[in-house]
Amino acid sequence: MTTERTPRRRRRDPLAEALSIGRAHPTAQYRVDLRTGEWWWSDEMYLLHGLAPGSVAPTAALLASHKHPDDRDTVLREVAMLRTTGRPFSCSHRIVDARGRTRTVTVTGQGRRDASGAVVEVVGLVVDSTAAHEDALRREVTRQVAVGLADRAVVDQAKGVLMATHGLDSDGALDLLVVHASESSRRLPDVARELLDALSVAGGLGEDAKDRADACLAALEPGSVSRVGGAQLFRRKGAAAG
Repeated sequence: MTTERTPRRRRRDPLAEALSIGRAHPTAQYRVDLRTGEWWWSDEMYLLHGLAPGSVAPTAALLASHKHPDDRDTVLREVAMLRTTGRPFSCSHRIVDARGRTRTVTVTGQGRRDASGAVVEVVGLVVDSTAAHEDALRREVTRQVAVGLADRAVVDQAKGVLMATHGLDSDGALDLLVVHASESSRRLPDVARELLDALSVAGGLGEDAKDRADACLAALEPGSVSRVGGAQLFRRKGAAAG
């Protein structure tokens, strides 16, 4: 009688997993012998730095020269830690290629030890995440613009309500909203939304709309911000934005 043996589960290689995940993006490989200081770059590593494959000998100095000045110290700290501990690391930073183009890259690396346990080699991957970074940035900018437009629209709507119910002009209605936002430590658009929601629940505008609007604004928790100072500050900001 034979017994089927369950295949042994292979140990996960974090670099291999990172490479598999990163195939949607340009991915390069590197290796450095810490005993001799000799580097090896894949063709993709050269191309990522705007260089023809094999056109120059890769060195630590060459690599450092392409790091964005604002990110260089962070990367050097990670590398120094890796040399000491040999533990896998991952970090994102910017590089400037030979053509002056700035790219965002994600670097992974891990140390390999000799028989004595000393870290003698570092191997890793460099994933060009520029496109993903730019997409995320565009989405965030779009979201911020949409939020800004929505905030302005709700403030304008609340101003219109106060102009109708309190006989105020545009500046007077804004001042009233700003005072209550300042005293309650709320954002101006949030106060405007609370006012509009309260009036909507009560059935909208009517003969007692002014009293309901005043009751809604009065119900906001008081804070420590000066009425006049806060109003003038917001007015100045509003004027600058306009």
